[in-house]
Amino acid sequence: MTAVKLFSDATAPLDVWTHEADAVSLPRLDEVGGHPRPPGVGVTYAEQEYHALADEQELIWPAEGERAARPFQERARSLDRVAAGTEFLLSEQEHEVRQARADYQHAAWVLTPYTRREPGAKLRYWICWPVLWFGDTAGVWSAAVTNGDVPSIAFGQSLASGLAAACTGLVGAELKYIRMAKARQRDPESLTVDEARYARLFADTDNGGSIVKLISFFSLVVVALLAVGIFNLRASIEGSASGLTFGLLAAATAIGSGLLGYSAADEVADLLAGMAKRAQNAERRYLKLAKSSAFRGKAQAEAAERSIRDEYQLRAQAAGKRVESLSWRVQRRNPQVLGHGFPAGEQGGVIGRRARRGGVA
Repeated sequence: MTAVKLFSDATAPLDVWTHEADAVSLPRLDEVGGHPRPPGVGVTYAEQEYHALADEQELIWPAEGERAARPFQERARSLDRVAAGTEFLLSEQEHEVRQARADYQHAAWVLTPYTRREPGAKLRYWICWPVLWFGDTAGVWSAAVTNGDVPSIAFGQSLASGLAAACTGLVGAELKYIRMAKARQRDPESLTVDEARYARLFADTDNGGSIVKLISFFSLVVVALLAVGIFNLRASIEGSASGLTFGLLAAATAIGSGLLGYSAADEVADLLAGMAKRAQNAERRYLKLAKSSAFRGKAQAEAAERSIRDEYQLRAQAAGKRVESLSWRVQRRNPQVLGHGFPAGEQGGVIGRRARRGGVA
């Protein structure tokens, strides 16, 4: 009697079972209305057989469940080391997220009063700066191509000169940094404990003034060279008026880049933006680790393994009960030997005691 066949019988429609129960008939024996189980009859071989079969079902089904769950168990165990390593990295990343978020919140609380950049200024800078770069590049490129240069070679040279013109304006940011640093300058002894963490933002800036002046000088030299070069190129092709116009436009591009950099520069705001970016990157890496396929695969395999074992355990109990019911069916169909039931007041052959599988009733 196999486990699968028994389970198939156990799941038969309820009306079939009801019909079978309605067909039960207890035959009369020589005008005896009810014949109790004889006290001298112990546990029959048939009962022992079905008790053993019931015990077998309660072992077969868990074994089948173990076999069905084995691939999922192997899958879960194969992911143990990967999941443990990812868990370690996740815990470290969690610490980094907390630290980065705490650093940003502390810096924002202390330094926000010292920011001067209006909202949207940085976006305006990154939109306008490439426009200035490529605008100057287009002017030089068109003149070079008109002059007979190879377009691809002329484009490379024009791109470099346009970038040089745009970069000359970066000194404007340094000038803004110096001005704002002087406004923030404080005596180190007057700083609070929180402000002391950012002492460099409140320090003296005299040591960097000469360097900024030198950079400003070289920036002006670059502007002059670009203006003269474009003037000569355009003048040789379209005349002095055109050369002067495009030379001044090149100088205006460089100066505009400087003004743009000056308006967008804010060292404190840049520091806060960098710390916020660090916190966002830490959170992104944490979420990426948390979504690791190792966690998901291990959890799915363990859940499938547990569900299969639970299912087969319940099937084992159901199959055992089904076989046990067949033992009672044998007794019911043989009243001439076992009677129609136990004497009044008794259950399983002993008063107050239930029938024990594998033992005497």
